[in-house]
Amino acid sequence: MAKREESGVMNGIDGKWRGKSEKTFGLADCLTIFKLTDEIDLLNVSFDGQLAPDRKSAKAGLKELKRVAPSRRWRLVEIDAALSDLMFESSHVMSLINPANTYMDLNIGIALWLASGGDGWVSDANADDNDDNHARIKYKSNAKILLVGSGADEQCAGYGRHRTSYRRGSWLGLHEEMKLDMQRIWKRNLGRDDRCIADNGKEARFPFLDEDVLKVLLNIPLWEVANLDQPSGIGDKKILREVAELLGLYEAAVLPKRAIQFGSRIARESNRKNFGSNRAANQASAGSVRICRKSNFN
Repeated sequence: MAKREESGVMNGIDGKWRGKSEKTFGLADCLTIFKLTDEIDLLNVSFDGQLAPDRKSAKAGLKELKRVAPSRRWRLVEIDAALSDLMFESSHVMSLINPANTYMDLNIGIALWLASGGDGWVSDANADDNDDNHARIKYKSNAKILLVGSGADEQCAGYGRHRTSYRRGSWLGLHEEMKLDMQRIWKRNLGRDDRCIADNGKEARFPFLDEDVLKVLLNIPLWEVANLDQPSGIGDKKILREVAELLGLYEAAVLPKRAIQFGSRIARESNRKNFGSNRAANQASAGSVRICRKSNFN
C-alpha cells in the first residue's frame, strides 16, 4: 500500500506488500491496514496475468477499498512477470536472500523484489470498477515506504501448521508453535524480505510487528485470537477478520490464507521449470529443497 510520503503495499503484496499484499503478504491483513492510510499504491505481482489468484483478489479488494474509503486515491499496480525471463534477476535475488537457499525462499524473494520495484501497469480509467476492459498504461510507483504484513500469520494462527499443532496439542500445542514462529521470524523471514525490498531503494515497515501490537495480542486469550475449530477463512486469524469487518471490509474478512508464492503463481512456474511438473515438485517437497546447482540460473 502506498501512502504519499510515499508508501506502497505488497501482495500480495502476502504482498506482500505489495504486500498488499503479500506479500503477501496476506490480502486480508493488508486491506485492513489500507483502510487506515492515505493515498496508496497497491502493488500486485502475477506470474499468470489476470488469472493468478492474488490478481483476482487484488481487483476485488480494490473495489471494496473504494467503497469504504472513496475519498482516497487507490492505484492498483499490476506487475506481470515470467520466470523464464528472469534468469539474471533470479541469480541476483539468490544473493539477496542468502543464507536462505530453498526454492520457497527464492520464489518469495523474487516476488517481493519485483513488487518493491513497483514497475508495472495501471488502468487508464478513472471509473470505480477498474475492470479488464480498460486499457493499461505503464506506471512505476515512486513510493519509498512499503507496508509489509509479516507477523500477522505468526501471531494470529494463520498457517496450516498451526491447525495441525492445535489438533495434536490443543491450545498449549498451538501456543508453543506460535511462540516458535515468533522466535525465528527474524531468521526465516525478516532479513530475507528486508534485503529484497531494500535492494530497490525502498524501506520496509512491519505494522503487525509494532511493539504495541505485540503487547495487545499477547494480552488477549489465544482462543479470542483464533478459533481453529472453525474452517479456514473464518477461524484462522479470527481477531484480524473481526477488525476487517469493523472497518467495513466484509469480503476481505473471509479471504483464505494464501502465501505470495502460490497466490502469484510463481511456485507453479518454478515447479515446472525445476521439477518438470507440480506433481513431481510436490512429491519432492519442492519448497524445502535447497538450491545447490548454479546451472539453474544459467
